[in-house]
Amino acid sequence: MKVSVMRDALRAKFTQHPALAQLLLGTGDAKLVEHTANDDHWGDGGDGRGKNMLGRPLMQLRDELRAG
Repeated sequence: MKVSVMRDALRAKFTQHPALAQLLLGTGDAKLVEHTANDDHWGDGGDGRGKNMLGRPLMQLRDELRAG
């Protein structure tokens, strides 16, 4: 799956479900990381060296939601 598709899917999910958007906003300024040893693209690879391509768009979306 392309990152742009994931970003669009996340945006749809969190805009259609306000309760989830509030949970995301509740993370404040925390760094969001998909911590998994078996995925170094979407996650951190379990050792922090992965790309975290799930956490990054979540943090971007959180910023967008915060900005209104």
